[in-house]
Amino acid sequence: MQGFVKTLFGDKYTLGVAGSCILVAAVLLHTPAAIFAGAVLPICLLAGAAYLARK
Repeated sequence: MQGFVKTLFGDKYTLGVAGSCILVAAVLLHTPAAIFAGAVLPICLLAGAAYLARK
């Protein structure tokens, strides 16, 4: 069962990157700069993937 959970969710770094990307997008959506959320989220995800690749 632990292998299934690890495959489905990854490790703490993967969850942290995904959570921080969602948090950045949610915060940005509630500011006057909400129009940039569509551009910031993919950049955040790419930066998170680069971070995870080095981990």
